[in-house]
Amino acid sequence: MSPARHAATIVELEDGRDLAFAEYGDPDGTPVFGFHGTPGSRAQLATADAPARAAGIRVISPDRPGYGASTFSPQRALVDWPQDVAALAGYLGIDEFGVFGVSGGGPHAAVCAHALSERLLGTAIVSGIGPIDSDDALEGMMGMNRLLSRLARSSSALVWGPMALLGWVQRTFPDRGLKLMSRQLPEADRRILEERPDVVETFMRELTRPSRTSARAAAQDFSIFADPWGFRLEDIRMPVHLWQGSADRNVPAAHARLQADRIPDAKLHECAGEGHLLVVEHTREILLAAAGRPEDTD
Repeated sequence: MSPARHAATIVELEDGRDLAFAEYGDPDGTPVFGFHGTPGSRAQLATADAPARAAGIRVISPDRPGYGASTFSPQRALVDWPQDVAALAGYLGIDEFGVFGVSGGGPHAAVCAHALSERLLGTAIVSGIGPIDSDDALEGMMGMNRLLSRLARSSSALVWGPMALLGWVQRTFPDRGLKLMSRQLPEADRRILEERPDVVETFMRELTRPSRTSARAAAQDFSIFADPWGFRLEDIRMPVHLWQGSADRNVPAAHARLQADRIPDAKLHECAGEGHLLVVEHTREILLAAAGRPEDTD
């Protein structure tokens, strides 16, 4: 992967904020916006480059506010995100497009399915976190995520400190940070990290080159997931495909099942034995579903 593929194009929004994005895949292909996890950045979706190119899909990967090169927005709500996506689509001259979101990007794909359904070709949610406003939502979740979720119910400020400390440790000792993280992952995720150097490269880039506001943005994300989302999943009026690993410890499978139960036209692809990184093995089918060309995979 050429470093240039990670380079940010920066758009100034009407309110003066910068919104940064990178592109992967086929420049002339079907446009699909991909939303990174928490924390993360546009570079997180770099591993989609080759599958997207082969599938004829143009992946547009924006940095959410506070991540990468996008300006932090202190009062951001989840329902603000579709406006940013629409502004970026307008800048690029795109009328119709698909969306997919991975992990913390999942709710951001869901809110686009709610607010932008008339413009969307398809929607995919991958290992996507659901509402974390109850203890039931935390069952089976790894310890750090469970702690951060509980803190987020009170205030994003309580999450900011632990995220900043975690970010410092990962920046200072990235190899150790990656090893510590991998010990908490299911076997399927550890295998991907052992066999896919491009995935490890992406992780290392994320660990060592976060934005100065990344910890604040991650704390804000957790708070957004814990608060009312500002719309009802039951009111989504378009097909939504959900991919979920049964062995996921970052976002337990119950989150996908709940969302699939609430979204009227949802199709759940639950992958037995797979973990949080299933997007790596299922990139093609996820992209095709987001582009409105789902393969018949059950």
